[in-house]
This record gives sequence, C-alpha cells and structure tokens, in this order.
Amino acid sequence: MEVKKFQEKMNSIQEKIGQDASNLILDDIGELLNDNKEVNEELTSKDKQIEAKNKTIETLQKVNGNLLQQVSMGKEEDIKPEAKQEEKPKYINFKDAFDEKRKF
Repeated sequence: MEVKKFQEKMNSIQEKIGQDASNLILDDIGELLNDNKEVNEELTSKDKQIEAKNKTIETLQKVNGNLLQQVSMGKEEDIKPEAKQEEKPKYINFKDAFDEKRKF
C-alpha cells in the first residue's frame, strides 16, 4: 500500500475510535507506520536493483551477440575433422620412391 493511502486509512481509524482511544493505541499506530515505511523503502530499493540488473543483462546479451557475429567459424577443414579421417591413405609404388638414378 502506498504511504499516502496508508496514512489516510490510519487517520480514518483515529477519527472513528475517537481522540481518547487513539491516544491509547498511538504507540502501536506509530510502530505500524514506521514498519510500513521501512517495507515500502525496501521494496523500492529492490525494484531499483532488479531494474539495474535487467539493464546489465540486456547489455551483456547485445555485446555477446555482437561478438558472436564477429567471430569467424573457421575454415571448412577445421569444421569437419571427420573428412580428413575418411580420406584413403596414398600408397607409394617403388617407381615413385626412387629417383631417375635409382636412389632412394
């Protein structure tokens, strides 16, 4: 409940029970007012913290998105290492192993 509405309700109660009775319970009413004020201030503080964290999260998401767009995926050879394994080994025949002078 907002502070203004809460104060209006408390004044309404004081008017209904009378000045003498309200003086008897004035301490209790004061405690209620203080507790309500503290709770409202704490809620306002938490709302501000949540809003700040949400802004930070949005900023980080944008920055991460931009970074991901700038990072290259690499060469196709790097992406598919299985393709290298599928290649058959090349065999060397004896004619290719020796040069023209028949040296190894």
